[in-house]
Amino acid sequence: MMRLCTIVSGSSGNCAYVGLGGEHLLVDAGLSGKRAQQGLSQLDLPNPTAILITHEHSDHIAGAGVLARRFGIPVYATPLTWRYFLRHKKLGPLNENQVKHITPGQPMMIGSAKVTAFDVPHDASQPVGYTFESEGNKLAMATDLGKATDTVLEYLREAKVILIESNHDVEMLQKGRYHDMLKERVLGPRGHLSNVAAGKLIVDVAWEGLKHVILGHLSEENNRPMLAYDTVGRILDAHDVKARLSVADRYYTGEMIEI
Repeated sequence: MMRLCTIVSGSSGNCAYVGLGGEHLLVDAGLSGKRAQQGLSQLDLPNPTAILITHEHSDHIAGAGVLARRFGIPVYATPLTWRYFLRHKKLGPLNENQVKHITPGQPMMIGSAKVTAFDVPHDASQPVGYTFESEGNKLAMATDLGKATDTVLEYLREAKVILIESNHDVEMLQKGRYHDMLKERVLGPRGHLSNVAAGKLIVDVAWEGLKHVILGHLSEENNRPMLAYDTVGRILDAHDVKARLSVADRYYTGEMIEI
């Protein structure tokens, strides 16, 4: 059995729990260590056994170092992300055995769990999404990306559960308070997916085995949960995609999804 639950998901912080193969993994830890533990406790989950980092932005790593030291667990990230961490002293002191490098496109085993990082287009050192596979089931996560590249589509295909970014509504962003350079960054090919882009991506990778799509990393300024849900839902309905759709909460733990 594979399990997924968002602890928090939004432009102010991101952290998700993945349980499989006897492992209890956190993907990103962009929240306080206390808040992460509260989320795990609310779900009646054990302490994490590893942290997987997608990229170095603060809303994805704020509590990673604290949690790694507290539980004595390893942190996985790409080589260029680790170079950024070390150069800027972002995670604080860690033991050598806690520093784990992950290479995009190369599957690895964490316990009995098969985990693969894959490249995503985002304005960070070496950002990635992740797939998790166990007993014929596949779960995929991509929460910061400017566009759906061939690589992203390849790794999301045949997933039964997908957590995908649905960051903004284009009209809200264009009319909003962000300055022009920030708007260009968000809308650019290394920025963030809009609601419409997220819906189209899901249509491109949908198959009969896709059970659940979770929309995550919503902008507080330029999106609304119901707007994201309605926009993506209409696109999926128009293409007869039957997967269940839900929206991850910015501040509270989500529903536990099991496959």
